[in-house]
Parts: sequence; C-alpha cells; structure tokens
Amino acid sequence: MTYLPDRNDIVWLDFEPTKGKEIGKYRPALILSSKAYSKACGLLICCPISTSIRHTQTEVLITGLDQPSVVASNLIQTLDYRHRKIKFIAKAEPGVFESVLTRLIPLITGDEYLANLTEA
Repeated sequence: MTYLPDRNDIVWLDFEPTKGKEIGKYRPALILSSKAYSKACGLLICCPISTSIRHTQTEVLITGLDQPSVVASNLIQTLDYRHRKIKFIAKAEPGVFESVLTRLIPLITGDEYLANLTEA
C-alpha cells in the first residue's frame, strides 16, 4: 500500500527544482493538508523544515529530529508527493500544527482576522 500524507505528519520531501528564494534540497516538511486531500488529488500542502534557525516570528521550533529544527510557516508549498521521494518520519509533537497556523493565518488573511480571533 502506498503511503498517504496526512496532517501533522513530518516527512522527507524533495523540494527541487527551486526558483528565487524558495527553499530547496531533500529535507523534512510538516504536512498541513489532510489524508483525504492527498488521496483525492495526489497533492499535499506543507511547510519545509530547516536546521537554519534565524529566530524569526514565522519559525516554529520542532523537536524529535536529529538536529534542532524549525518549521518555516511562511514557505507554504503544494507538491505532488508521488514525484517527490516522500518518506514518513514521524508525527509532529502536540502544538506544532496549531503554532504553524497561528503564524500562517495572519500572512494570508491580514491583521483584522487575527484581531477578531483574539477578541472572541
């Protein structure tokens, strides 16, 4: 049976080829999309994981990997996982997915959406 990526999975993915400031190489990534999405279209939505820690507001610290790493929540990718040498590593620890969303939502919706969330 073929592996189907699921939300909160940490996987190895091939991010090549790249253009401009995109992140590349064969590296871990956090899956944001559901298994149902992967099964329906052969794609996944993810954020790459990096060992280059810059302490920016968009980074989410992740443990359980060989080296200290961060999820780059501002570098969302949609990829065809069937052609990206995908390999399951582990499930992310509790709170990582939610922390990524907390940093991601303001980037794609604007500050007023985040203000509404905090007021509710």
